[in-house]
Amino acid sequence: MSHRRPAEPRIRWWALATALSVLAACSTDLDSGVSAGRSTSASSTTAGPPVSLPAASTTAPDSGASTSTESTESTESTEPADGGTPTSTSAPTNGSGLDIGDGIGDELYPALGNPGVDVQDYVLDIDYDRAVGVVRGRVTLEIEFTEDRGEFTLDSLGPVVTSVTIDGAAAPFELDEPELRITPAEGIDAGGVHSVLVEFSVDPDEASSLSGLPSGWFATAGGSYVLNEPDGARTWFPSNDHPSDKATWTIRITVPAGVTAVANGRLVGMTPGGIGDTWEWREDEPMPTYLMQVLTGDYEIIESETSGGLELVSAVLRDDVAQMQPFIDGIEAQVAFFEPLFGPYPLDRYGIAVADSFGGLAMETQGRSMFSREDLRIAGGYVEELLLAHELAHQWFGNAVSPGAWEDIWLNESFATYAQWLWLEEIGLTSVNVEAERALQNRQSGAGTATGSPLADDLFGYNSYDGGAVVVHALRLTVGDDAFYRVLRGWIDTYEGTSPTTAEFIALAEDVSGQPLDDLFDQWLFADVPPATYPASR
Repeated sequence: MSHRRPAEPRIRWWALATALSVLAACSTDLDSGVSAGRSTSASSTTAGPPVSLPAASTTAPDSGASTSTESTESTESTEPADGGTPTSTSAPTNGSGLDIGDGIGDELYPALGNPGVDVQDYVLDIDYDRAVGVVRGRVTLEIEFTEDRGEFTLDSLGPVVTSVTIDGAAAPFELDEPELRITPAEGIDAGGVHSVLVEFSVDPDEASSLSGLPSGWFATAGGSYVLNEPDGARTWFPSNDHPSDKATWTIRITVPAGVTAVANGRLVGMTPGGIGDTWEWREDEPMPTYLMQVLTGDYEIIESETSGGLELVSAVLRDDVAQMQPFIDGIEAQVAFFEPLFGPYPLDRYGIAVADSFGGLAMETQGRSMFSREDLRIAGGYVEELLLAHELAHQWFGNAVSPGAWEDIWLNESFATYAQWLWLEEIGLTSVNVEAERALQNRQSGAGTATGSPLADDLFGYNSYDGGAVVVHALRLTVGDDAFYRVLRGWIDTYEGTSPTTAEFIALAEDVSGQPLDDLFDQWLFADVPPATYPASR
């Protein structure tokens, strides 16, 4: 995902930063073979070292990147023997005296997550009128409690909560940001499943993340969109805002008549009402909060299907339909390329959503990646193909399988970056070897920390993206192509629908390849500066 605004230039994800520094556009066209399908009317990355340009490039647009200096001390955590999600710890401050909440022990974002809380399903109802600007809502969480609790918390930093009920009974609560503290009438036993309803309102505004970048709810001239990675969801609704907790979702959004509201999953329907139109979407694939999509505006929903039967549901601004159709048509070719490498497309559907956001935005919102209309201009262009491939690859790496903690971000971004290299090689715009050698040269500068040990304020830095793809390439050369792709397919097949850790990836890679890989990962994943040359190819 990339994130840049003209008035405050900075790149959030290296997918776009690298593309812009390599080539503005190419004229190569894709033969996709996707039928346009039917159209439903809708009235109905962080700075890093310089990247050298290939000979074909004539311009290198200014990325405008800057690096945040905001940081936080991590809390002590207890790592379970099985390598799973860390257990909760006591960590009242972050070193500056600021209350960081309870949390579940995430080393980089210690306030996130809530001890004993495992959300199974969300039902989120929100009302939003761009002219008014306030979000009013209620969220029902079906929670399975994993430990006995006399009190429990939800992540909440901004919403004004007006009432809380547990299984229909009013419950006392306290707004203790960044937590919403809830006290049940009786203690809750481990294993119990309870329905928790929270009513709230919020005057949304982009929030400052510990990553140093804005996140949360963004208003546009024609509507709105959200960016929740890594900790933006809690700024506009109470939730369990950590990637280790995946749940199913119903999202209902009421907007003025004539405005379209878009969210993850399938469109259940649109119901006209006295205060506006209510659009209901259902996501049955487990999803963490950071992958949510909520868009409002003058969108047209375009439905189609690939020749292989994959349902495509895209959302584009009504005035942009003709311009965006080639990018929708191109999805089939990319899916067909990735499936033999990574395994069958892992979700129920896919599509793209093209928002009226500032340029430089690309986000792997689950099942329908989000882009800026400013960045999708030339069908077959280098930047466009890079972005589209990167976010599609995330549906395997990051969405079907999500990180167990934010320090595992490389399992998302490094593999999506390597996938974009593979695709760009496939269509003749570069080669994997060229990209891998360029990235390795950049890593030799020593900029940033080790790929496997990111900092909170550099979570989306170079070493999580191209620098991390260096690690992936070293793994491929070490184990050979056959074992490498069996590792990738095995990763998705084994952990789909869950949030595993780096330790679990390493164990799986060793098991599948039949090779000890500790030295490889010590030298390439956990070293600030990797070796100067790649391992010899098997």
